[in-house]
Amino acid sequence: MNDDDRLRRLLSDAVSDIEPRDRLAEIRASVHPDPQVVPMSRPRPWLYAVAGAVASAAVIGVIAYTTSALSGPDDSGDLGASQGGSSSPAVSTATATDTQASTSTSPSTSTSPVTTGAKAYAVYYVGANAAGRPVLYREWHRGPSLPTTDPAGTGEDLLTEAVHDAVATLPLDPDYRSPWRDLATLDHASFGGTGADETLQIAFADTGIAERPTGMSAAEARAAVQQLVYTAQGAVGKRAPVVFSVAGTVPGTQATLLGVDISRPIDNAPMLRTLSLVNISSPNEGEQVSGRLVVTGVNNAFEGNSVITLERSGKQYAVAPATGGQGGHRLFPWKVALDLTKVPPGEYTLVAENDDPSGQGHPDRDTRTVEVR
Repeated sequence: MNDDDRLRRLLSDAVSDIEPRDRLAEIRASVHPDPQVVPMSRPRPWLYAVAGAVASAAVIGVIAYTTSALSGPDDSGDLGASQGGSSSPAVSTATATDTQASTSTSPSTSTSPVTTGAKAYAVYYVGANAAGRPVLYREWHRGPSLPTTDPAGTGEDLLTEAVHDAVATLPLDPDYRSPWRDLATLDHASFGGTGADETLQIAFADTGIAERPTGMSAAEARAAVQQLVYTAQGAVGKRAPVVFSVAGTVPGTQATLLGVDISRPIDNAPMLRTLSLVNISSPNEGEQVSGRLVVTGVNNAFEGNSVITLERSGKQYAVAPATGGQGGHRLFPWKVALDLTKVPPGEYTLVAENDDPSGQGHPDRDTRTVEVR
């Protein structure tokens, strides 16, 4: 069994009861499937060098990662176990039933540099919803091709890379943040066990992070813990609970983390209370686009309706309705195409905004800055 077959079987078996439709199969097809490892405490100078490649890696991983045939009627999963190498126009990224993986299709192109053999993976960051409450947003990152030290195919290379990014790196989108930066250092992350006993472990090297620091609200602390839970689960493609440890303590014996009770394994909190109700999946922040721009994302909105606009200085240059879904306990994928052929070159804001039947003018939204060429 080759690596791609093993990954396909892992994802199909592991998330068959928790994931709504997304584009994992396609993102796998667009990138290299070889397992690679990322040391847990290595420096990360490459991250900024491939920030552009990260934008390409955003390719359409909508909020779930397997086909609708593998999902139940009330799925609440949001896994991001996907691997990436290079992406190109008209290459898709995550399930057999959805199409298009790049942020733009011919004649649109991305000029972001590509790291051959790199893997794409989902990272969650904290942002604010329309009410100002901390919620999680997802963006795609990419790591370099490194020697394989994960022959069992457990996905711990992606796990390390993704959790490290969630803890230590700046998000591409300046609207997001990581409360862990300058507060904690990842010691290691791992995944083990079988069946119902499968558990993720995230260990910090730090002391002094058991209690919530001054200036951090309880809501932000809960969001910070869930940021790591969602990121770690996405990396391995399973809804396994997370056990935290701090400064060498035995896993599961630490009472609190940022004031949040971690005395027992932590499950992912309900999606609709934890994640933004609208999230752009592609393009990523700062991507260069032209021609026909394919925009993908997820939502849970009134009648499933969102509006996607490309705007600058208060003027709308392109508008398209997007239909995802409403109700249930999950987010639903959507995809639209914007014609940029007559849009003047320059920097624009891409906005995804949920329908607001209340008329109060505070709908949930997500934005990206893109450069039209």
